[in-house]
Amino acid sequence: MVKISVIMPVYNGEKYLEKTCLNLSKQTLTDIELICVNDGSTDNSLNILEKLADKYDFIKIINQENQGSGVARNNGIENAIGEYIAFLDADDIYVDVDALEKMYEYGSKHDADMVGANQKRVSIDGNLEDNFNYKQKNYTYFSDYGVISPQEYGIPWAFYKNIFKRSFLNKHNITFPNLKRGQDPVFLAEVLTKVNQIYVVCTDLYGYNYALGGGANSKVNDYNKKLDYMNHYKMTFKILDDAHFTEISNSYKKQLITYLKLKNNRNDKELFEIVHKIFEDDNKTYFENVDEEIIYLELCLVNPENKDVYTFLIESVKSQLYSMNINNIQINPVIFKKYLEVLSVTNYSPSTNPEMCQLRDEIENSNSWKCTLPIRLTKNMTIKVLKKIKNKVL
Repeated sequence: MVKISVIMPVYNGEKYLEKTCLNLSKQTLTDIELICVNDGSTDNSLNILEKLADKYDFIKIINQENQGSGVARNNGIENAIGEYIAFLDADDIYVDVDALEKMYEYGSKHDADMVGANQKRVSIDGNLEDNFNYKQKNYTYFSDYGVISPQEYGIPWAFYKNIFKRSFLNKHNITFPNLKRGQDPVFLAEVLTKVNQIYVVCTDLYGYNYALGGGANSKVNDYNKKLDYMNHYKMTFKILDDAHFTEISNSYKKQLITYLKLKNNRNDKELFEIVHKIFEDDNKTYFENVDEEIIYLELCLVNPENKDVYTFLIESVKSQLYSMNINNIQINPVIFKKYLEVLSVTNYSPSTNPEMCQLRDEIENSNSWKCTLPIRLTKNMTIKVLKKIKNKVL
């Protein structure tokens, strides 16, 4: 009986395969299979895998044309026979030698659909390092055996530090999307929104070789990869929002902000054109009810030459009003634009700029409450945002 099927996509991984397979062979759980999906490698990976398969009887090889790691993992899941599914990249390792055994035993005992463990980082010289994601609370550290709700997991990262019951994945038809980049969060978001609870084990399963991985920014290096990477955010937001995983969704939206603010991304015109293309969809607001930082993001996504910046800010104000349970407010765009012009001017007074002061007073004190109530209620938020985007958008 195969207890865990470990699925490993392989693309030009000749430098790491022997070390990775040797590492897996040391796991105390012996009822495993390693499904190596050769994703059209052009180096010596296939020959090395064939030699390793002669050495280790738990290795199976599947060949496919180069279609990406997501398709490769789906191919592995389809051909797996283990009770549980685990994942391993060709340049990564498993850390604790009894990690898979602990996770399987705990999961099997409780008929768990998902079992979580912890993750380490591996430096370029092979040393294990602490994972900064725990300190930043991107996802939860498991300090003991127990059970958590899927909402307690954190943002849908590090899918590979968990194992998943194969029948659960098949029942809910959970697979990796056919994206060149960003498949993993979409997959894990689907899992988190379908699983009832997560059994967790205080062991270090996964060692992520961050030095070799290079980070998302180095891998998202052409138009199609940028397009897929931004699409993965949209897909993940939808999965989480539809399942009312609001807190996790909002946290992941902030991760998008962080990514777009990276030094190499700030002036990437092609990237922001892609962001426009993906998120300006039927005037839907993807970042409503978060905070002014998210609103700032929406405004940053607006081309400085694009007059629709006012429309974007109006939609953001509507989101703020919705969070206050104030609905069906009609915002006059002409008045609102004038008000934004007033607020975007700083350090004026009746003596230095009487016209602006008069306009501000007229708008704020207007008897037409349907026009002025929204901007009065959201004035402080609007000022904060305008300060951030001054000289950039308006």
